[in-house]
Amino acid sequence: LRFISLFILIIVPHKGLYAQSSDYVYIDSLVAEALLNNPELKAARNITNAARTKVDQVSTWEAPQVGVEFFQTPIQSFPNPFKDGMETDYFIQQMFPFPGKISAMSSATESNVKMVEQQYFALEKRIIKQLKDYYYEFYLVHKKIEINKENKDLMRQFTEITRKQYEVGMGKQPDVIRSQTELSTLINEGINLEKERTDIQTMINTILSRPANSQLGSVPEPTDSLPSWQFDDVYNLALQNRPELKGMSFNINMYKSELDASELEYYPDIMGRIMYKDMTDTGDDFWALMVGVNIPLTPWSGGKYTGKVEENELNIKAAEEQYNLMKNMIASDVQNSLVKIETNRNLVDLYQNTVIPQAEQTLQSTIAAYQTGKTEFLMLIDAYRMLLMSRLDFYMSKMNFLQSQAQLEQAVGLSVSEINENLK
Repeated sequence: LRFISLFILIIVPHKGLYAQSSDYVYIDSLVAEALLNNPELKAARNITNAARTKVDQVSTWEAPQVGVEFFQTPIQSFPNPFKDGMETDYFIQQMFPFPGKISAMSSATESNVKMVEQQYFALEKRIIKQLKDYYYEFYLVHKKIEINKENKDLMRQFTEITRKQYEVGMGKQPDVIRSQTELSTLINEGINLEKERTDIQTMINTILSRPANSQLGSVPEPTDSLPSWQFDDVYNLALQNRPELKGMSFNINMYKSELDASELEYYPDIMGRIMYKDMTDTGDDFWALMVGVNIPLTPWSGGKYTGKVEENELNIKAAEEQYNLMKNMIASDVQNSLVKIETNRNLVDLYQNTVIPQAEQTLQSTIAAYQTGKTEFLMLIDAYRMLLMSRLDFYMSKMNFLQSQAQLEQAVGLSVSEINENLK
């Protein structure tokens, strides 16, 4: 009966060891906090807002110039130029860009702003994926600690039983030593697991911009249900929603607008000046109007403008190839994520429904054999370790399954729930 109770102890997990002393921490609330407080995202928001201000900077004319010019002012009147001068001219002049230039540059800048915005959204997805990876690692280490505590309790009872059996002549001294060694190994493992838990907790706090020693509490049991999706459906969804791909599309549009603007540089800008001439000497004041243009395509200046056009044409080709490369990378990311999801889904099912039940049966039969003296204590330890590793592998597969979902979310640019909603 003593061994049967031990068997029940090892195969029935103690639920919520951490939940008894602290509240659950949910991934959705952590994601919301990260989006609000993460320093890298804050910096990216400022960069995005700074990019938006450039639209006004390029969509207006240059400031006008005003001035005054003095003619034939005697030297002896210095420093008063108005004294005894024969003529004083007052003027205002404005440079008028050729029609379409400002519109093209504004369009290029707006596309650049949209590209920067998509870079920000891509950073959001990367931060969320990183946070979820650590969160599910935090879940795994909690499970390892729970299992470690259960196994230490079990091994203490094993140690006590082997000691008593040895005292009454029914056991062997090596069995006592082996159980004590196994317990020491578990104690050392527990210390290392607590350090691992603290390290992961620190990484999560860093993402959240919390103090490094803030306590997070425990992780509730995540759901492992997920529909099976076809690659083509998910890939097409990713092409519509992946921020990096959207950003590259806006990058192409930006270079096309810059090409339009550079081609318009072939056409001259117009400079207009209105001048009022104050003829002090004769008293016959009058107005003057001047119109001038620049000549871009002269032999000594034309290369500047043709070179800019060629540069933008090459930039467009490069951006289009980068866009195609990103599409290929998205296909790889989606395929890789879906394969990982299915692989780990199958492993979770295998461990839960086959491997762990078989390991439990093996341990149960080994306990019965040990009770009747038909097997050695070493065989009991091996059976116990087999069940231990099966349980650890089960939770490892579950963590990988959950992290694969986070990887798919980043690959597509949507959450799992949004993917499911779009593919219904």
